[in-house]
Amino acid sequence: MKQPRNRHFWNRNGRTVTIYVFLGALMIFVSVFNQDFFTLGNFKNLLRSSFPLLMAALGQTLVILTGGIDLSLGGIVALCNVVCVLFMNPDSALGFVPALAAAAVVGLACGAFNGALVTRGRLAPIIVTIATTAIFDGLALLLMPKPGGSVHRAFAKFLTRGLSGAFPFLLFAGILVLVRRLAGSTPYGKALRAIGGSDHAAYSTGIRVDRVKFWAYCLAGGLCAVAGIFLSAQMNSADATIGKNYAMNAITATVVGGTAMTGAVGDPLGTIAGVFIISIINNMLNLFGVSSFYQFVCQGLILIGALSLSALGQMPMQTRHLARCPRK
Repeated sequence: MKQPRNRHFWNRNGRTVTIYVFLGALMIFVSVFNQDFFTLGNFKNLLRSSFPLLMAALGQTLVILTGGIDLSLGGIVALCNVVCVLFMNPDSALGFVPALAAAAVVGLACGAFNGALVTRGRLAPIIVTIATTAIFDGLALLLMPKPGGSVHRAFAKFLTRGLSGAFPFLLFAGILVLVRRLAGSTPYGKALRAIGGSDHAAYSTGIRVDRVKFWAYCLAGGLCAVAGIFLSAQMNSADATIGKNYAMNAITATVVGGTAMTGAVGDPLGTIAGVFIISIINNMLNLFGVSSFYQFVCQGLILIGALSLSALGQMPMQTRHLARCPRK
């Protein structure tokens, strides 16, 4: 018996819809205290400040969909930020090209290193990425012990404010469409979710489990390279410690956005809402002058509320599943 179309939609997108309702309510709440919140300029600033975390969170989503986790994303972001600035030639018309290439190669290489250790080494992702976090952070500090460097001015201006401030949005939208398409209806996306459901079941159907996992970590590293490059343009310099909070924030945004830590279930579109919730909460607490000692408590409580609302999106499906279970 076929389910009604609206019920089928809710089963597939309930988490995402619920978290966007929470995001909308949060935005309305903040606008009561800040009349400039619903302005184009503020949204541009919000996107620019959130862009690096958006990239890292999308990468984390791909990894978590396989049932894994990557705690080294912050280290990759920092290392790519440092490499990008070190290879930058501010005095040459195309001095940013080697920097982009170097950062992209480093990001992909870091992701490949993680993926190889997880798939070929048969090591637990959480252990691998804790270890590689120390490696990537150490390399970044070795290359640049103190913040510094300079960035190609025209490149930095275009990347962060080009096309009247629309370029960051266009870049973000393009990457989101590609990642969501990849994680959705493509054979690779179906394989990601199958592996997140069960490695052994996926393998028995002919899916190359190791290859799919390996590329998930590579893609996460590539997205972190984009984040590191954007940070270089945003700061006009590099800082080896810049990625300290990115891994945890990326995990939080991914889970708040409806991606299950057990894998298989999730939507990159929901992750985007999770990132903006984190960014708005941080801005809101600063706006209210909340002491830094209490900000983490307030942020945690609000995020728990978001997680609770996200879980409600799955209740109808769980209720039907229990109803079909035979009673003893």
